[in-house]
Amino acid sequence: MSMCPICNGMEHPQYSCPSCDHQMEDAGKLESFYGPYSPYQEWGDVAMTNGYLDQMAEECMHIFSCSHCGLQTTKAIKEIAPL
Repeated sequence: MSMCPICNGMEHPQYSCPSCDHQMEDAGKLESFYGPYSPYQEWGDVAMTNGYLDQMAEECMHIFSCSHCGLQTTKAIKEIAPL
């Protein structure tokens, strides 16, 4: 089973906003924004219904937001094999 390096604190990616070129911040997993109980659902259940092929590609979908212009974007983070 693979794991997300961002969710597990192993990586802290830095992306520039494509709109204003300021630093974007990781706002968390996409699945956490579906509703009040979505962070507590089984990961596989949510990954099958989020509209992305992330489960098959072993990716974790994260939302990145720019505090300067407000742009939000979703990025696929490649999961890694556990050590």
